[in-house]
Amino acid sequence: MRQTRIGLALGAGAAKGWAHIGVINALQRAGIQAEVVAGSSVGALVGGAWASDRLPALESWVRAFRYWDVIRLMDFSWRRGGLLRGDRVFSHVRQIVSETDIRRCRHRFGAVATNLSTGRELWLTKGDLHVAMRASCSMPGLLPAVNLNGYWLVDGAVVNPVPVSLTRALGADIVIAVDLQHDAHLIAEETLSVTPQETADEPASSDWRSRLRQRFTQLNTRRAVTPPGAMQIMSTSIQMLENRLKRHRMAGDPPDVLLQPLCPQIATLDFHRAGEAIAAGELAVEKKMDELLALIRQ
Repeated sequence: MRQTRIGLALGAGAAKGWAHIGVINALQRAGIQAEVVAGSSVGALVGGAWASDRLPALESWVRAFRYWDVIRLMDFSWRRGGLLRGDRVFSHVRQIVSETDIRRCRHRFGAVATNLSTGRELWLTKGDLHVAMRASCSMPGLLPAVNLNGYWLVDGAVVNPVPVSLTRALGADIVIAVDLQHDAHLIAEETLSVTPQETADEPASSDWRSRLRQRFTQLNTRRAVTPPGAMQIMSTSIQMLENRLKRHRMAGDPPDVLLQPLCPQIATLDFHRAGEAIAAGELAVEKKMDELLALIRQ
């Protein structure tokens, strides 16, 4: 009898996406071994690294990020369809993830992208791994579209923020989905900005909850007098649309287990806060451990 195949559906979430690393690590420590992964946006980046056995290297890289490291990776440009070119980031990713062919990855992998030419969802399950990851991560307005076979592709979150359907199509019998945007409504300002933290060098176990409460208080005191900027409006609006689409799609095709790491203090470009995001991913698994173990013991 064929063994039950577990799949991961890794959702969009920009800098919160490092929580996927914590989820995967915690699942593996619990003896829950996935064989299939599908990713949307940053979920495709982390999923591609895991599928090609390069997740530890990716984790080491992002845990070392500091505020100025993130700034240096931002190659600003207003001429190529996005605020950032993205070349610096993805050249580093290419050094970490050496595999280039999706079908040669150790685990089955697929990425979701949006075809601007047709308006349809595109599943990238073969071909160049790095093109697939980059296309799926190309957030409209922030990163330029990626050309593939004459079509322009952008962020998979535009059409499928948490790719449960693709995970099942890749052969998963049980789907564990990771939703990173469920708490997006908790921060109405600074959703895009990279901000230096006084505690940037502290370990992930530091008391960020008290800092989060203080930040909420500061935001509430100035919300009435500080209008949102253009990029804030764009980022928040995209998140709102993604959340509506995600709820609709998961209502029709629900995952077997839904994990929701809580890290509302991490804004869109706060990639230097990997420790907090990874810890949130690990905690999300711990909270659902009974449900997870019950599934795999069936």
